[in-house]
Parts: sequence; C-alpha cells; structure tokens
Amino acid sequence: MKCFYFLLLLLTQAVTVSAMERPNILFIHMEDMGVQIPAYGDYTVATPNLDKLAAEGVVFERAHVSAASCASSRGTLFSGLYPHQNGIMGFVQQHGFYYRDGIPTFIQDLKAAGYHTGLTYKNGIESSHYEGKPVPFDFHPKYTENWLTGLTGKNAPKSKINPPLVSYSVDNFQYFLENLKEGQPFYFQAQTPDSHHVWDRPHFIRDGEPGWPYPEVDRSLIKGTPGWGNALIPTGPLLEKVSHYYRAIQRVDWYVGRILGLLEEHGHAENTLVIFSADHGPSHLLRGKTTPREFGLRVPFIVRWPGQIKTLGARSESLVSFVDLYPTFVDAAGLDIPEHLPGYSILPALNANKTGRQHLYSAFVAHTTGIHQYWPTRTVTDGRWKLIHHVFGNGNRSRYSEKNKAIFSLNKQIDSLAANALARQLRTLSEVPPAFELYDLKNDPDEHHNLIGTDKYYEAESKLRKQLTHWRRDTADPFLDEAFVTRFSKVYQKNYDLWKSLGADKMKNRNALDFSEFIPVWNPTDYLGKRDR
Repeated sequence: MKCFYFLLLLLTQAVTVSAMERPNILFIHMEDMGVQIPAYGDYTVATPNLDKLAAEGVVFERAHVSAASCASSRGTLFSGLYPHQNGIMGFVQQHGFYYRDGIPTFIQDLKAAGYHTGLTYKNGIESSHYEGKPVPFDFHPKYTENWLTGLTGKNAPKSKINPPLVSYSVDNFQYFLENLKEGQPFYFQAQTPDSHHVWDRPHFIRDGEPGWPYPEVDRSLIKGTPGWGNALIPTGPLLEKVSHYYRAIQRVDWYVGRILGLLEEHGHAENTLVIFSADHGPSHLLRGKTTPREFGLRVPFIVRWPGQIKTLGARSESLVSFVDLYPTFVDAAGLDIPEHLPGYSILPALNANKTGRQHLYSAFVAHTTGIHQYWPTRTVTDGRWKLIHHVFGNGNRSRYSEKNKAIFSLNKQIDSLAANALARQLRTLSEVPPAFELYDLKNDPDEHHNLIGTDKYYEAESKLRKQLTHWRRDTADPFLDEAFVTRFSKVYQKNYDLWKSLGADKMKNRNALDFSEFIPVWNPTDYLGKRDR
C-alpha cells in the first residue's frame, strides 16, 4: 500500500511539474503580408526586430496558408481544417459562411488545459450562425479599445483619422501580461491591421512612440512589383503604392519589437514559443490575395523557442501549412493531437529539416459575397513543382467583371509598358486562367512561365495531378462533384443577388444570406486517420 501511495505521489508530482513547464505561446499574426523582408532576401527596408527574431530561431522557407482570404485562412488556423472541411469557404458575418456547428478548435483545447488566452484585433471567424463560441478567448478587446489606458475610439486623439490601433495592440498585450495569474501558461495572438490595404496609415501609431518613425522608404531600392518581380517595374502611382506597402512592413517590424520587448520585461521570454506569420499575402496587386499564386499563399514563418532550438539562425526547407498550427500548439502544450486533423506538428522540424509533410495544399472558394470573388481553386506543391487547378478555368471565362478589373488589376501601368509583353501576358493569365497551371518554383519563383502540357515536365505534372486528386478525396472536397458545384453556384448567385438588393448598408441582418445546406453539423468521421501526404 505504501508503494502505491508513493507511486501515486510521484505521478501527481510529474503531472504538476509538467503543467508548470508548459510553455507560453505567442503567435504574432499579421494581415495581408508576404515575404518582402530581409529574412527572405528582400532588403528594400530594414527590419531589425524581425532579423533578430530570425537570428534567435528558425526561418521556414516555404509556409502556405490554406486559402488566400482572411476568413478562410483564420478558419483553418483555429480548426486545423481546410475551408471546405470546416465550413468557412468565404467571408463570415453578413456574407453567410460560418463554422460547422460543434467543430473543435485549439483555443478550446488550450483553455481546458489551463491556458489563459488573449487576442488583439479580430479573430476573423465571428458569425451569429454558430451556436456558442468556437474560439472563446478570455481576453479579446474590440479594435478600438485600450484596456491599459481606458481609451476607446471615441476618446482617441482628435488629430487622428482613426485611433492608433497598433499602439493600442501593444498596450493591450501589456495589460494582458500585467493581469496574468502567476504561473499560469498563456496563449496570446498579437495582431494589428498594419499591412492590410490601404497601406498609407501613419495614424496607426501614436505620435512620440519610442523607436518610431523608421526612415522613409528609399524608392530607388524598389526594383520590381511584389508578386510580379521584374516583369513589372513600378513607376508613378504604382511605385507610390508599393512604397506604402513597405512602409507598412516597417510598422510591423516596430510592433514586433515592442511585443517581444514586453515579453522580456515581464519575464516570459525564456519559456515562450514565438511564431511570426501572416494570414495570406498582400492585396490590390492582382497576383496576391484571393489568388492561388505564391504571392497570395506564401507567408513568412519564423519560430523562436529558447532552449528548444539547437541551431539558432537556421533555415528550414520543411513545408509548413496553416493546418499544421493546431497540431503544433497542442503538441507544445503537451496535449494529444486530435485524429481528425490533416496536419502535423512542426516541433520536430525545429531541429531537423523534415516533418511528415511532403506537400502543401490550398483550397480557395470565395472571398466576400461579390460574384467576381467566387472562383474555386485548388493547389498542390512539393516545394519545387506547383500545380494550380482553376475549377472554372478554361482560358475563356474571365475571373473578373469589367468593373472589378479596374479595381484589382494594374491596367494603366501594364498598358503603358508597350515593350513588356510578359506583364500583359501575366495579367491575362490572372484574369482569364486555364484549367491548370504548372510552375517550377526553384527556377521561376514569381510564376512567370506556365509549363502545363509540356512534354519535358510531364512526369512532374502527372505526379502532382494524382497527388491533388488523392488529397481532394481524403479531405472530402465537395467540389469534386459536378452536381455539387452546379447547386453551390446557383445558391451563390442567389445570395449575391440578395446581397446587392440590400444596398449600401451591407445587410444589417447578418443572417440574410443562407449557405447552411453546404455547412452540415460537425462530424469528424470522414477525416479520421487521413493526414496530408
């Protein structure tokens, strides 16, 4: 009996110690930001704080979101599932999409394990359709609330067009840390709207903040348009727009420095897993947000975990998907990874150049309710070769209406370059895509040359076609079924017509649009044991 109680005591102590040693998790999650930073070879602007983070951790060369749209990407982040699996195949709230009722999220898992959770800025998956709260953060102030000072948007400095949301986000993280129970592990998602278009927003940071402003962007260093490379050399208004994007990146870097500084000041730096990334690439440059291009899907991914990474400043070729974040966070917390998740924990890759993942996949359906933003695509890449499938693509059907071409494309800039046939060709490829595209990302990282149907690359194309089909079946992709696509398209058109008829108030009734027939109650049966390959 004494042995039994002694063993029980040891087990109790082991559990207690394990709980005490659980790391904090800080996910610094930006909006609409690509890899245009020195850590990924773009030296247009200096980012000293991101450089320091990279030097203290691991830079992952190729990380992809599940879809280049805010709601769908964040839906994957919290659920660990692709958009067609979790229900968020387009924008939430008044746009009609939402999580399948009952779907689990890692926030629920961490809270059940004793973690205190916090979030600045938006979670991106709010919906009045969903029963309960799928991501029940303990601390989630509104965009314009500052819990440290008591200020709200109404009380913000009168000289500012908007309240200084970046500064508020810093203050709110400080408030979170100051009110944390001693010894309680935490998950915090630090976010700001810096890099979301429109980029020229100096009012996001308070006047007189230490370390701001950074030097003005040297436009002579901008040699190409992000997402286009040297196919489109920006001049005039386009150059100004691109320089504003780099200015936003400077604000991101300043923010990262402040957040990591607070982590250090409150004594949590040594026991915190830090990941820096973004929800997808930039918008308003045609080949980024809402598209299957690398400029839309590829995001920065830098990891720091003191004492757990053997080679600091390392670069990893391991493929990382946003479906891998749920497994990573619960794995770091010492919890079991749910069997229905397709992703992998990236923790083994912190010290080895591999994980169980051999391919990256994406599954875009729609962005907001606009009919021009309904364009289902699927992609697969092994890191070298990439296959894009446009479900509606046939080389004749336009992705954009004439009205929206003016909004999303760079027609004036491109048309002014009479000698630049490549830029015009890429614009046409983006606006009127074929069914399939194939790219060699090693030799053509900007995806300039579509190799589909080329005899020389038949083997690479054939392998990826088969792989994409396997993955779509494993994830129960309903868009494999032509009857489903026809039915979904009819409902989408009906909802779009209703959306337009409700006028400029953008449908105050958030339940006006109905996609419920495509979003069944959560059931993991179809996904058990079917991890990505």
